[in-house]
Amino acid sequence: MGPKEDNVEAIAEDLAETVKPVPSTPETTAVTAASTSVDDSLKISYDLWEKVKQLWEEYFGEGKKSNLTLAIIIIITIPLLIATSTLVDFLNKLPVLPSVFELVGFGYSVWFVYRYLLLADTRKELVDGLNAWKNKVFG
Repeated sequence: MGPKEDNVEAIAEDLAETVKPVPSTPETTAVTAASTSVDDSLKISYDLWEKVKQLWEEYFGEGKKSNLTLAIIIIITIPLLIATSTLVDFLNKLPVLPSVFELVGFGYSVWFVYRYLLLADTRKELVDGLNAWKNKVFG
């Protein structure tokens, strides 16, 4: 053995002499209880993670592509709605555009009343179209 290895062994022996078992005191009991609490919380976290994985497989596992597609669409829709709202707020602060938006909305309302609500046969056409859409969506 070289001098470096002798030095390492001497340091290890000194550490072995200085490190002695700690007697059980209220402080060490508290530390042990805290570590047990951490172990319990890790077990709970692991159990929760397993439950999440199980639910994920149940709803989005193999052969459940429509559910996964729906979840992705919902997740993508939220930032899209936020961006659209921000854009509309910006456009509303421009001086001329709010008046133009009101004029377009008023024009569309007049057209809608003239096209669908003025005559009985066009009202029936609107109701039939809404019922067809409702049956298509809800089955």
